Amino acid sequence: MLKSKIFSAAAALLLSPGLCLAQGTLTNQDIWASPLFSAEMVGGLASMKDGLHYTSLEEDAGETVINQYAYRTGDKVATLVQAGQLVPAGGKEPVEMDGYSFSGDEQRIMIETGSEPIYRHSYYAMNYVFDRSSKKLVPLSDPKKAKQRLATFSPDGSKAAFVRDNNLYVVTLADMVEKAITTDGEWNKVINGATDWVYEEEFTLVQGYAWSPDGSKIMYLRSDESAVKEFDLTYYKKQLYPSEYRFKYPKAGEANSVVSVHVHDLTSGLDYNVPLGTEDTDIYIPRLGFTPKGEPWFMRMNRLQNEKVILTVKMPPTGTKMRAQSTEVYRETSKTYIEVTDDLHFLADGSGFVLTSEKDGWNHLYLHRFGKAGDGQLLTPGEWDVVAVSGIDEKSKRVILTAARSAPENQDVLAVPLSGKGVTQLSPAGGYNDAEFSTGFRYFINTRSTANTAPVVTLHEGSGKLVKTLKDNKRLNEACAEHGMVQKEFFQFTTEGGVQLRGWMMKPPGFQSRERYPVLMTQYSGPNSNEVLDQWGGRNDLWHSLIAQKGYIVACVDPRGTGHRGHDFRHITYGQLGKYETDDQIAAAKWLGQQPWVDAERIGIWGWSYGGFMSSLCITKGADVFKAAIAVAPVTNWRYYDSIYTERYVGLPASNASGYDDNSPVSHVSKLKGKYFLIHGLADDNVHYQNAAEMTNALVKANKPFDQFVYPDRNHGIYGGSTRLHLFEMLTGWVTENL
Repeated sequence: MLKSKIFSAAAALLLSPGLCLAQGTLTNQDIWASPLFSAEMVGGLASMKDGLHYTSLEEDAGETVINQYAYRTGDKVATLVQAGQLVPAGGKEPVEMDGYSFSGDEQRIMIETGSEPIYRHSYYAMNYVFDRSSKKLVPLSDPKKAKQRLATFSPDGSKAAFVRDNNLYVVTLADMVEKAITTDGEWNKVINGATDWVYEEEFTLVQGYAWSPDGSKIMYLRSDESAVKEFDLTYYKKQLYPSEYRFKYPKAGEANSVVSVHVHDLTSGLDYNVPLGTEDTDIYIPRLGFTPKGEPWFMRMNRLQNEKVILTVKMPPTGTKMRAQSTEVYRETSKTYIEVTDDLHFLADGSGFVLTSEKDGWNHLYLHRFGKAGDGQLLTPGEWDVVAVSGIDEKSKRVILTAARSAPENQDVLAVPLSGKGVTQLSPAGGYNDAEFSTGFRYFINTRSTANTAPVVTLHEGSGKLVKTLKDNKRLNEACAEHGMVQKEFFQFTTEGGVQLRGWMMKPPGFQSRERYPVLMTQYSGPNSNEVLDQWGGRNDLWHSLIAQKGYIVACVDPRGTGHRGHDFRHITYGQLGKYETDDQIAAAKWLGQQPWVDAERIGIWGWSYGGFMSSLCITKGADVFKAAIAVAPVTNWRYYDSIYTERYVGLPASNASGYDDNSPVSHVSKLKGKYFLIHGLADDNVHYQNAAEMTNALVKANKPFDQFVYPDRNHGIYGGSTRLHLFEMLTGWVTENL
């Protein structure tokens, strides 16, 4: 997806209790380059196998530790690992602990160190295995070789797997002997056990392999990206000659990786090719794994992503060379598109599965029984959307989910019986809730915030009963109050076309209804996204407060195409991204301009990524409404963006050329009247600088004045060091000078 990561260098700084709070106003220095507004959270949270304890990665007296807590009380009961213990055999210094995970029997811990980011979710790391009994730390693989990716323990705790140099490996932990499962992996050609750029970005699928429940088999994805065209990024990093980074990036309508699915039997050493159930090779395999009973399964989608099929795989007897067989257990089609989610969960008894679908007009949860025809049993009826499914509580025979049930601005944690009789709310009422459940769903740790209050982390029993508040972020709320953070107000209005839209606004301190204020609109507007949420907005909204303190109204409206409002509201933008979203943002600006306390001649808009695409359209198609616009890392031509995202919402360029061109900002630059500021990172692997380059050329050709800034060596998030501080100082100055 397009949306950039929210990142701040200040977030990594330790909180200092001795900080002296300035009074009254916000500064970019405080927001982006200090720990003043950092939220306290429970980091590195993991439930233990017994479902009665959880662990957390913490700092204790300046040392990184893994502490163990009891769910029943929320109290610490043990320190399992201290950083000082992590000294490899023959070494002198402990390795730094970037992350950790337990083996199935919890006697070993995988320690990640030396992490190096690749793309949005992927990274390289060195992995070590720490034995809790012997206190010994050994490398998972030869440290002299390249770093690994995606290291995991087998469920039985006897083995571990990882990806290196595009090949999948397994290590037997008893003797640390390493075995290559695949050998044909090669950069920019073949990937085994991991995924390519576009799968990672758009399906959020990074780990392309899965263990069977007993640890005897590995199912993995093989991607042949030989025919995918390469994209070239240039890095300037303090070197005499720039360096080049080339990677496979399939743009809309271009060749994708050809994928296949395999199951490797670790007992026999045999590798089985899994039949995909179609002769078409231009397909996607966005999910795969094993059922609780040990049966392989996978999800298949066609290129247009309007057909979703789930298949299970019957494996031949161990050691035989008979072929695996695939059986279709679910099929769904759509006139528009179908989203890929992690909402598929199989029942432990092997009788069926639960899955979300939009087929009744809202995104709801259905129970499907194997061998039973029909559309499945609807478990969550009503005019509201399920957001995500956490899993199945087998003991209590209920499904745990999150949903925008109480209001489109909210997120609630709910439980619904497998019988479908009644939905129970588990989280506190209102606001935005996000829960992490214990193994077995006996407890959960909930993070709740509102638009005007910082996150509160609480421990609950599985029924929802509060056990303990773990983090209240009182200090952060006090700091915000001390610095005059402006409160959000929610509002609704109906456009001239009869569409009801929802939004929030921040009014300047000392607001007077008799005065007329300029407005800066902020938005993202992308498919199935939401910005109008009763959720803590962090540093981004602190910056919006800073703008409000300077005398501006800051407003945000979710247009058609965004989430939590049902299928029709979402899917109306299919085939013509930008059309209805722009209409609605223009309508929002006109509505604001009609308010007696708004200066209709001074309305601006800004956005990042899809939001930058939208702000570029608004300042051109809405040239008579908007005075100024900022576009950060925008798409300006959907022909330049990746295949999976773009084709899901616009179709193929060859069959929908107008859908690509009619709402491309470069097609409307001649209409520009106001101020326009274009910003992009030169090392953006997601929305390539090519988009900004085409916009620049179009503006120059039309002889339109505009401002532009580029960040060398910065990706889609435009962060690192003092980058965010520099960016938002520049944005602040530009807004006050041009709006």
